[in-house]
Amino acid sequence: MELAVRQGADRYVAAGAYRALETQLRADATLADIPLVVLSAFDPRTRMLPFLFYDRRMVPAGGRLIAGALHQAGFHRVRSVFQLWNPHFRPSRARLEGQPLQMLLVSSMQLHSRRAYLAIRDAWTLGAERPLLIVGGPKAIYEPYHFWATPAPGPRVAPDVAVTGEAYVLLDLLNVLRQHRGRGDTMRAAFERARRAGALETVPGLVYLAPGADLRAPVLVDTGVQRLVPDLDELPHEALGLSLLEPPHRGAGLGPRPIPEADVRRFVLIVSVLMTQGCKFTCPYCPIPAAQQQSWRFRSPEAVVAAFREVYERYRIKYFFGVDDNFFNRREAAEQILSAMAGATVAGRPFGERLRFATEATQVDTYKHRDLLPLARAAGLHSLWLGIEDLTASLINKGQKPAVTLELFRLMQAHKICPMAMLMYHAGQPRYTRGSLYGLVNQVRFLRQAGAVSVQCFVHTPAPGTREYETTYASGQVIARVGRYPIPEAQIDGNHVVVSGGERPWRRQLTLLRAYGAFYNPGNLLRALTRDATPLRRRRIGFQCVGMLATLWTGLKLLPYAVRLLTGALKYHTAPPPLYPVPVRSPAGAVPRHPASPPPPGPAWRPAAGRDAAPLRADRRPAVSAGTRDAGAP
Repeated sequence: MELAVRQGADRYVAAGAYRALETQLRADATLADIPLVVLSAFDPRTRMLPFLFYDRRMVPAGGRLIAGALHQAGFHRVRSVFQLWNPHFRPSRARLEGQPLQMLLVSSMQLHSRRAYLAIRDAWTLGAERPLLIVGGPKAIYEPYHFWATPAPGPRVAPDVAVTGEAYVLLDLLNVLRQHRGRGDTMRAAFERARRAGALETVPGLVYLAPGADLRAPVLVDTGVQRLVPDLDELPHEALGLSLLEPPHRGAGLGPRPIPEADVRRFVLIVSVLMTQGCKFTCPYCPIPAAQQQSWRFRSPEAVVAAFREVYERYRIKYFFGVDDNFFNRREAAEQILSAMAGATVAGRPFGERLRFATEATQVDTYKHRDLLPLARAAGLHSLWLGIEDLTASLINKGQKPAVTLELFRLMQAHKICPMAMLMYHAGQPRYTRGSLYGLVNQVRFLRQAGAVSVQCFVHTPAPGTREYETTYASGQVIARVGRYPIPEAQIDGNHVVVSGGERPWRRQLTLLRAYGAFYNPGNLLRALTRDATPLRRRRIGFQCVGMLATLWTGLKLLPYAVRLLTGALKYHTAPPPLYPVPVRSPAGAVPRHPASPPPPGPAWRPAAGRDAAPLRADRRPAVSAGTRDAGAP
């Protein structure tokens, strides 16, 4: 279900509110000594195209930003742990400067959620000494209630609170806890005091266990949709989070110190940079516009230049990736940022000579503003990931056309900017069509001939937080299990076929691999070696070499699943997963997370005796479990 959107100015916190929160937190000197870890959860089963090999050399932006935000707000004993680097990390074994953790913050996507659950369960083994458990990231934003409803062997465990928004929500929560923290109290003790007093209900963007409820019969409080920080310049620079990284190792605990600044570039090849956020398109398969409150925000050109410069000067890292939803969404912002970068210098040389950055945009907006490509090249633009989705516009029409693709890719190559094509393999789309571009392999071959340096093919999969999510599940085409094998969240990744449509799922799985093979293969490598006369020849050779290895790796991981789809009996969902798997209540005045799907009224919730709490609106009840239907072996 798509998230609710606040209206007008209610989308934003007051100007300067983020910096004011930082100031209040820094004024409390006792926070500096609180040991905490920000864990970026990672499930190794998801390591395959299109991010294979890059994933190890690019630290997740969310966890790194949160670690930097906490340090800048006065928490000086912070360590950022990337689980791909530290696969055996256990919170129960972690010691920071000899002290056990007081807070564990876990950031997770849906496909990595199993590792997040395991980290939470491990922290609970500490009993009364466990840290305050805070979860965030996309999983918490779109499906926060799952953390209290996931069945598992052993005693039921859960986080203390889910932060369903950006860094401002976390700092707002911590500021409330600071006010309820007594002398010598842990942060978890402060949280419990604030929770029982109803003090957390004034912080939009939180989900936590209601006072008087317990994990055996959980009732949650959801304080509603977050408000956004309007000025992205208030957020901490990227360089700060890089100084807090835990070194890669196989141990269960923490090293004595973070990676020394001089060594960060040994492990981090690419640094993600926040430049713009938001997209004017509202595609039914994308949850981003609603999560961004249908807003458009961008950093000032001066702040963008400062972020790039600081990272290079401190760490000598020269490759960057903009975490933009659609960089060319608004011409004025793109032109100002590119102009500032093109006119800036770092270490005595222009940005375009010293640095390389890549980002994402839609094909139609890039073509519309194609006159900015020379400026972009001067600014250091190296590659542009283009959301083409489907060249025939059968899945979605965002203005993508084959003729436009040819012209745009020609211009990009002339300016030495790599066209990186992103496709979506949708239900009903065949592998190959004669005389048209509808087939997936047809489109892949067309894009290579047009000049694409790389290609990504994602299977169209219903994503939480999108408009199509419930209708796709209700259609009876989403696979729930194959034989006795339930589809785990790690396989809802865009690589595994989990939606039937048009042909048997095992055939669709092989079609995805054939599409990658049609782009990355020895023949195309030979063409790049002998026939490519464009300025991108060396890059195309490099991507072919790496892409062939990644395709082989991905094929070895996906073929067992394809065999399972071929031989196993398929069981399908007949309804979407329950929107409210546990009872959920909202404080009066909170903006409901899912107003488009109001559940039937339930009994009023009452706070525990002797506790002061704001009145709650009894407006949600748990839904029944999603149904499934059986299907014979294909």
